[in-house]
Amino acid sequence: MIGPLDEGGVRKASVHASTQEMYRRTREMEIPTIFDRHQAQQPQCNFGMTGVCCQLCSHGPCRITPRAKEGICGATADTIVARNLVRLATHGAAAYTHHLEELAKTMIASAEGKAPFPIGDEAKLRDVAEALGLDASQPTPELAANLARTILAELRKGADEPLALVQRLAPPTRLRAWEEMGIIPGGPLSEIRDALTKSMTSINTDPVDLLLTALRLSIAAGYMGLVATITLQDILLGTPQATTSEADLGIIDPTAVNIIAHGHVPLMATAVLQAAQTEEMQRLARAAGASGVKVYGSMCTGQELMQRSASSAAGYAGQTGNWINQEYMVATGAVDLVMMDLNCSTPGLYQMARNFHTRLVSVDRVVRMAGVTEHVDFDPERASEQARQLIEMAVEAYGERQNGIFIPPYKQKVVAGFSVESIARALGGSIEPLLQAIQAGSIKGIAAVVGCTNTRNGHDTVSVALSRELIARDILVINAGCVSSATQIEGLMRPEAAAMAGPGLRAVCEALGVPPCLNFGSCVDIGRIGVAVTAIAAAMGVDPSQLPVVASAPEYLEQKAVVDGFFAVALGLLTHIGPTPPIGGSPLVVKLLTEDIEGLTGGKVLVEEDPVRAADRMEGHIMTKRQALFAGDRKDETTEARRHGEARGVGTTEHTEGTERYEGRVRGRLIGTKTRRGSEHRGWGT
Repeated sequence: MIGPLDEGGVRKASVHASTQEMYRRTREMEIPTIFDRHQAQQPQCNFGMTGVCCQLCSHGPCRITPRAKEGICGATADTIVARNLVRLATHGAAAYTHHLEELAKTMIASAEGKAPFPIGDEAKLRDVAEALGLDASQPTPELAANLARTILAELRKGADEPLALVQRLAPPTRLRAWEEMGIIPGGPLSEIRDALTKSMTSINTDPVDLLLTALRLSIAAGYMGLVATITLQDILLGTPQATTSEADLGIIDPTAVNIIAHGHVPLMATAVLQAAQTEEMQRLARAAGASGVKVYGSMCTGQELMQRSASSAAGYAGQTGNWINQEYMVATGAVDLVMMDLNCSTPGLYQMARNFHTRLVSVDRVVRMAGVTEHVDFDPERASEQARQLIEMAVEAYGERQNGIFIPPYKQKVVAGFSVESIARALGGSIEPLLQAIQAGSIKGIAAVVGCTNTRNGHDTVSVALSRELIARDILVINAGCVSSATQIEGLMRPEAAAMAGPGLRAVCEALGVPPCLNFGSCVDIGRIGVAVTAIAAAMGVDPSQLPVVASAPEYLEQKAVVDGFFAVALGLLTHIGPTPPIGGSPLVVKLLTEDIEGLTGGKVLVEEDPVRAADRMEGHIMTKRQALFAGDRKDETTEARRHGEARGVGTTEHTEGTERYEGRVRGRLIGTKTRRGSEHRGWGT
């Protein structure tokens, strides 16, 4: 929802002053942007918003109405909604596997000396190899290549061959629950094939089985598309280390040749950044009249560079913003080249670039855009040559600047580079001090506020408001994805932001010199949060579903976010979603996801668009988990949990330890699951 008029007479569309100023500028220039297109689409189709539109076959399109309760084939709203969800999740899983496969091939090329990426974390390489049963005593190049080949073999396993990463890394309590549900997956490519097959016309019309398919697929995507990807990236490019940077459009230097790395995959961006530091490339820029070459980040690729700016991404110039900012960064008139490497390069980016000198270049073979004719598809064996080519293209574009330069004068300091490893280092080598702070109540719990942004409720408005609400309630916030850019720009990732936190969290942050919102990186780094949850559960000897931890995607946008949400539920977490996903047309799907699924996985979905009400429910859930986990340690928490609304009802069913639940039909039979103490951690990162 675009808001009321701002002081300049333009609709309030973004929580950020910089984006709002750029929106005002583009309106004055009569260049339509994403916020204008949002308004032009109103009112939006209610059939699509509730998920009850089907256009899979030539009988259709069909839509479910009070007059027509079934499609022409007989499919009900329950089937259509569940089938649409599976298709969304499958798209997300497929994109993750593309990223992983390109990364594994790059690691092999690097190990063979054919790519410009030396191994960045040898210790992690050996730890991971040992965890997966490889001979960790091999020479580093040989071991790196063998690990990458092992991951590729896992990727391509059959659906009837259980994933080794799931068997070795998931908590035993999770494995038992998933085994009882029949959702321990095989190779992601096979799971994607089966999910697409099931979601074809009239193959699988059972909404319960379709939702189980999405859960199974999410586990494959979670452990391969997320955890395996971040692990290989850490090994190749270096594990994130605590570092400082800057964010917002004000970081753009009008005197420099400016290159934006935009997307999700940091490989080409890292090569370009490293090439840009050479005297040869800097001299080329100066010869064109510029002060030098600078490489900035946008979206997830920028977050990947930021968290490694102390290692493989040295020289990184900062983060311009998230995906909604892409048109506005070009509209500054100071961006010379944008490298588009995977997700979220919108057609609107080209429509804006037509008005300026900016060159758009796709750097991944799957990325193509109408009107964009320049492609430098990443090849690990030619990466250094390609990096120089891209810089030369940017220098050429610099000489063609036009339409004037306008850079809004806003930028924020950022502390980044957090991971399980860097947090443990900051705490003296162990996460035990964090657990003690949680048990003592200084930190009530942890909220992973992650994912995308969108225009539905205002650009970054809900993400920032929710993060502020949670830290004010002594809940530590972990951000990843486009949400990270949102909180960075609003100053929540500065140590000084501790002043916005509740007294307990503030004291912890000030003692450690860290912000109350920790940057865990990109969308794929949501896997890093899964690793952290597993490590905390193991250290406390409980199942993840018993932890005072919640997940939230307050402005989810696209298909990756859908499969991520299913993975969080499979892990046993309360998973807050906003805006309302397209499930409202099926009371059965709503009930399964917000109530019944908790009896099977311990997780469930909470749908709430208002950030204060969402924070109330999330805090109430955390307080309920604290009461069960620390019974006898703190006498006041049952009352506090009730005060924050964690009563029985829709989306709030308790998951009681040791109690059998029989709440769902799974593969034609009733099953129950137990939550058991004594989780054994067999992963890494601790």
